[in-house]
Amino acid sequence: MISTQEKRTRETIEETGKVFEKFGLTPMQGRIISYFTVSDPPEKTFEELVTYFKASKSSVSNSLNFLLQNKIIDYKTFPSDRKRYFFITDSFFIVYFKKVLENVTELKEFAYRTVSMRTPEYPMASEKILKWIENANRFQESLNNTVTLIESEKTGSEF
Repeated sequence: MISTQEKRTRETIEETGKVFEKFGLTPMQGRIISYFTVSDPPEKTFEELVTYFKASKSSVSNSLNFLLQNKIIDYKTFPSDRKRYFFITDSFFIVYFKKVLENVTELKEFAYRTVSMRTPEYPMASEKILKWIENANRFQESLNNTVTLIESEKTGSEF
């Protein structure tokens, strides 16, 4: 029988994992990140993750590889222990914000293209699109400043 605390923990991991999915992560990737946020000790082995999630080794491995490649997690090893101990880093928002910036840049390019295609017959529509671009520029500047600040404050990725 599962304890009330364990049930609450699993529900929290599930709910938080769904939030991470909104950032473009797969369900397993989101749940792995969420698990790291509630588990003690904060480092987990591959085997512990497979056991906890009752998931296939392939699914967990693919998720870990993606999270490692994007520097959302990292791992460490201990002397005389061949296992890798995975843990979350503080890079999630940096990775996500940079992706948002890429998407805004792409949207601005399309907005510029549409303005150049418009006839001068309806200048108000073009002015509105140019206002979108102006606001997107402000947003990008603010987000770039935030990313720069976060990166400068990074103190390491281990607990």
